[in-house]
Amino acid sequence: MDWLNQAQQFMPHGMCLAWRPGLMALHVVSDGLIAASYFAIPFVLAVFLRRRRDLDASHRALAILFVAFITLCGLTHVASIVVLWKPLYVYEGWLKAATALASVATAAFLPILVPQMLRIPSPRLLQQEMEARREALAELDAARAALALRVDRTEYELHISNRRFEAALRHSPVTVFEQDGELNYTWVYNPPLGLKPDDLVGKSEIDIFPREVAEEVQAMKRAVLDSGEGGGGEFRIETRGGSGWFDIRVEPIDLADGRGGLIATSTDVTARRDHEAHLQMLMREMNHRSKNVLAMVIAIARQTARSFAMPEGFEDRLSERLAALASAHDVLARQEWRGADLGAVLEGQLRHHLDAYGARIRVEGGACALPPEAAHYVGLALHELGSNAVKHGALAGGEGKVTIAWRVEPGEAGPELDLSWRETGAGPATEPDRSGFGSTILRLLVAQALAGRSEMVFGEDGFAWRLRAPLQSAST
Repeated sequence: MDWLNQAQQFMPHGMCLAWRPGLMALHVVSDGLIAASYFAIPFVLAVFLRRRRDLDASHRALAILFVAFITLCGLTHVASIVVLWKPLYVYEGWLKAATALASVATAAFLPILVPQMLRIPSPRLLQQEMEARREALAELDAARAALALRVDRTEYELHISNRRFEAALRHSPVTVFEQDGELNYTWVYNPPLGLKPDDLVGKSEIDIFPREVAEEVQAMKRAVLDSGEGGGGEFRIETRGGSGWFDIRVEPIDLADGRGGLIATSTDVTARRDHEAHLQMLMREMNHRSKNVLAMVIAIARQTARSFAMPEGFEDRLSERLAALASAHDVLARQEWRGADLGAVLEGQLRHHLDAYGARIRVEGGACALPPEAAHYVGLALHELGSNAVKHGALAGGEGKVTIAWRVEPGEAGPELDLSWRETGAGPATEPDRSGFGSTILRLLVAQALAGRSEMVFGEDGFAWRLRAPLQSAST
């Protein structure tokens, strides 16, 4: 503190310069410019700090140290100008001491901050990164535009698909609907029987249909939900708007909310069911009238036979053959003229013989569907074979046996029937001197009608007959 009181004891620094104007001006101008520069730098830094409020604390602290350090440096140069005329060396010394402290603090802080500052990208790297980001943004914009185009196209295609779907179902007997896991309707299109979607959505069959049919329909749908496999059936449904038969087909799906549910179609088949019932009625009527015609033919034949001198047994043989036709006709009628099972035809023709001779007649063969026309001819052949076996063949005595066997084998044009009749145990079979109508049936008519081939063998072991014919080629 004594230094402060003894300042007048020192000489101004200008005396050391001999108060030479040129030298004095050099010092004043130099120190003044340095001080002005030092003051400009912290001013710019202060403006920068004020505008860049996003800087983190460490960077801001370093900037403040630089502001203090450079400002003090500027003040020291101002002090150098002052002491040219005023010997305030004590104040200048304290100012330099403060500048020294700021310099040391800044120097000590720099090694800590330099690694962090080195991690700050350079303007060049920032520019490269910005260019890369611009390219990425451009690619994203292009991808977004392409995606938007695809979305627009998909929405358009979906719109067209929905329009087609609606146009296809609008005036059709088909209803499409979805149900959740509790079997409540969630969506319905083109509901039947005068119903509207609002009449169904949010409800189940129990709320809409009679309980009995509703429980039956729901049992089918629950089975689909439990098994995960599609199902369906035909049901007669009644509502306040009417009634009808519907073919319901159901598939399990995941609904839009992720829950399990059903998607289904319901087709109004009332007209088809009514048509089928009408056809069945017509078929029954036709069968009834056909049997009446056969009965009338038998009656006319018998009456005619009594009026003329017919060979012995003519009436009985004719009646038996007409009865054989009637039997085949009955089998076809039971199967709605779609065809006849060979086993059923055989049983119809040989029922009496099977009952009478039991184990002496052996039948071997599986399921074999005969075309309608083939059933008639095969029935006639079996009738002739049975009658001949009883009258002249293996069943005429007490030891003979008959084996009837058939199988279906692949042929050149499709499946072929291989049917055989073999008689054994009754000694050699002798070919008759005269061929009658029965032989004509077995040798020619059946084979020609079925576009196949047949053979008759009269051998030492007994009689045998074999027919091989395609199952799809019955003559009309």
